[in-house]
Amino acid sequence: MISTQEQNVVSQLDYADLDLVRFQEMLDEHGYVYLHGVPTGFDHVQYLSQIGPLMPQYDGELIWSIKAQERFDDLYHSLNTKPLMPHTECYEFLGLPPKYLALWCLVPAADGGGQTTLSDLYRFLETLTAEEREKLASTKFPFVSSAGVQDMGLGKTAVHPLLEEREGRSPVMRFSYNCVAHRDDPFLLNVRERVLEFFNETHVAADFEPNSLLIWNNHRMVHSRTGYTDRNRHLRRIWLAED
Repeated sequence: MISTQEQNVVSQLDYADLDLVRFQEMLDEHGYVYLHGVPTGFDHVQYLSQIGPLMPQYDGELIWSIKAQERFDDLYHSLNTKPLMPHTECYEFLGLPPKYLALWCLVPAADGGGQTTLSDLYRFLETLTAEEREKLASTKFPFVSSAGVQDMGLGKTAVHPLLEEREGRSPVMRFSYNCVAHRDDPFLLNVRERVLEFFNETHVAADFEPNSLLIWNNHRMVHSRTGYTDRNRHLRRIWLAED
């Protein structure tokens, strides 16, 4: 189930109404789709591979398992139970980040936590002046992997603008509230807090059920996670490249 603080249309689809063309249209329009009522045995990977080619993740594997591990409890990492701050994925990679991220649920958190939350950075761009947008596209900042990824020996570093404008294609947003070196830059510090405020005011939240699927445009949407206590919570994730 998707919930939102706004009175806008939410992009969710019942499995009984699943149609690939409609699925892609909803993804293009809203930047995300939540699919619920998914039966056991549904092949999430096969279905999602129709949206784009799979990309290797931090460890080189195509599927990343998200289940809390005690070794990461004191680090900032998706593999613990703590909340995550708003970010896009692969901001610290040298090349183009995955176009889409997809999560599906094996075991939801029994305590009602562990929601994935999403907000549309293309809408945030509309709140900027032309001068601010140009500066966002022309100023580069160092991005680093989270402490947990670094602890796994999989850390990376890259320098990017927060906004990558592309001729003939939609722009790419890169953002991390935690993992961009701001160097006390007043412009970046201001933008960072404005993104957080925008996120808090506009985000939608996905309450996972068994087999449910959430996919979003990682070039457009910023995401985070609420905290939880149920260590049985288990999701899987894939990255899809731009076709």
